[in-house]
Amino acid sequence: MEVFRQIGWLIRKDLALQFRTKDTLALVIVFSVLVVLIFCFAFGPIFPEQMEERGKLAASVLWATFLFAGVITLNRSFDIERANGALHGLRLTGIDASYFYLSKVASIFVFLILLEIIVTPITLQFLDVLAVLPVALQDQLPWLLLKLIGVLAIGTLGFCAVGVIVSGISTHTHGKESLLSVILLPLTFPVIMAGAKCTVSLLTTGGLGGNFWISVLVVYSLVFLASSYLLFEFVVEG
Repeated sequence: MEVFRQIGWLIRKDLALQFRTKDTLALVIVFSVLVVLIFCFAFGPIFPEQMEERGKLAASVLWATFLFAGVITLNRSFDIERANGALHGLRLTGIDASYFYLSKVASIFVFLILLEIIVTPITLQFLDVLAVLPVALQDQLPWLLLKLIGVLAIGTLGFCAVGVIVSGISTHTHGKESLLSVILLPLTFPVIMAGAKCTVSLLTTGGLGGNFWISVLVVYSLVFLASSYLLFEFVVEG
């Protein structure tokens, strides 16, 4: 129970700091909507008539938007802990580094999920995806959106699992923003690819088109979550 108490305290601390200042939240929301609008103006005002092509466009816009927003969030995630030795102060309280890792993953995951819940309907509306859905899928629209958020959640977990440890490594160096992007983007490519494939399948058929891509998404997320959990202590002590 002490483990869950410490992790819960760290999560509450991170979320309180994120939502108290609101600067990161406002930045990523405005940035995400701006990215969606740029794609809409680039491909619009007449979008592909075929549902498959429209689904591919929507999936590309969604995952590109969340990838860029996630990088911004990760860049700011360790600023407070690194400032004035706050991270070392937390370590002196006896909190295990792995607990700190799990709390960071959880808090950034919650932050990005809230962003996705806001931005996903906006993206689908701007790209006029809902209007061309097959009648069978329109009748199951709430269930379809719920499954879409589920796929985004699994992909976001994998992104956070990799991103937190890479962000922790890059904070020790100069030019941390550039280094984070250079290391993170190749490592998260399987998540983006599998998530986009699942999103296209959901928007066009209402299903996941077999278990391969969703399996890639789940296995990748769990493997990196477990390995980063074990290795994060070396990052903190570095």
